[in-house]
Amino acid sequence: MNMLKLLYLLFILLFSTSILANKIPATESKATLDFIDKMVKKHNFDRDKLMSIFSKINLTIVSKKNKGKKTKKSKSISWKTYRSLFITDKRIKNGVKFWHNNANVLKYAEKEYNIPIPIIVAILGVETDYGDKKGDHPTLQTLSKFAFGNYRRRNFYKKELEEFLLMSRENNIPPLSVKGSHAGAMGYPQFISSSYRYYAVDLNMDNKIDLFSNPVDAIGSIANYLDKHNWLDNGKIAEPISLTIEQLKYAKKSTNKPKKPAKYWRNKGFNINKNIEDKTKLSFIKLNNRNTYETWLSFWNFYVLTRYNHDNRYAMVVYQLSEKIKQQFINKTK
Repeated sequence: MNMLKLLYLLFILLFSTSILANKIPATESKATLDFIDKMVKKHNFDRDKLMSIFSKINLTIVSKKNKGKKTKKSKSISWKTYRSLFITDKRIKNGVKFWHNNANVLKYAEKEYNIPIPIIVAILGVETDYGDKKGDHPTLQTLSKFAFGNYRRRNFYKKELEEFLLMSRENNIPPLSVKGSHAGAMGYPQFISSSYRYYAVDLNMDNKIDLFSNPVDAIGSIANYLDKHNWLDNGKIAEPISLTIEQLKYAKKSTNKPKKPAKYWRNKGFNINKNIEDKTKLSFIKLNNRNTYETWLSFWNFYVLTRYNHDNRYAMVVYQLSEKIKQQFINKTK
């Protein structure tokens, strides 16, 4: 191929790419301007300040030709692989260390909210490895991209963007300074904006809620979140159970809220642990591996953990990590 042809092909490639996707300041998007209007009218924001902030945010505008094209969903990883990402010797060891370093605060949070210390520590371990991996994606850019782009959940992200700006104003945080996950979650506990506003607490009582650099507020906020989602004091979370092929249809791969009591399931022939009271509401979950699966009996508190993240694997990995951290902590303090 001669140089002239090569240059021509490069020109066509670059030109077609620029047509298909252009980056523009967010303030050149009607969706952004409509959103700014709403924030000014509904929440009394300063229009000029919002225009200045959003002018620093870039949006990718995709051509009509590409709009609506579905991307292939990545195959869901197996439970065994998912588990191995979070339950590691290092994460358990760091969890025990975090517990020792924050023992008094954790005891206070457990007493105040009736949330077990190992569960609080495990959530921090799974979410950010105890604060070491909070994310480096600019949150305003992330939320704007999803809110004003051609995304399936754009209405959800518009609401979260609204909550984010309110959160920033209420806590005197410059919006452009915040960084978090690729999906807009923030700080030690990876709260989304609405969770930050409604569940974050000032546990150290310094008149400031800080989930970005203050593990004390993060501990209290996780405990408050679970408490507000009706965590049952001293309630069980999950235990293994064997199910017949016929019973397997009741074991869900997705979130399964306990609705029927143990007596109901016993009457249907399920081999329910005799120590579980007849009135206790139960559900069943299925965790898939490549050629096998695990079945578990889940209680209300397992469902509460799925309020933090709706994936059953997430709730299970928090539970199992908490048990391992607790055991090592006990062994170290003997």
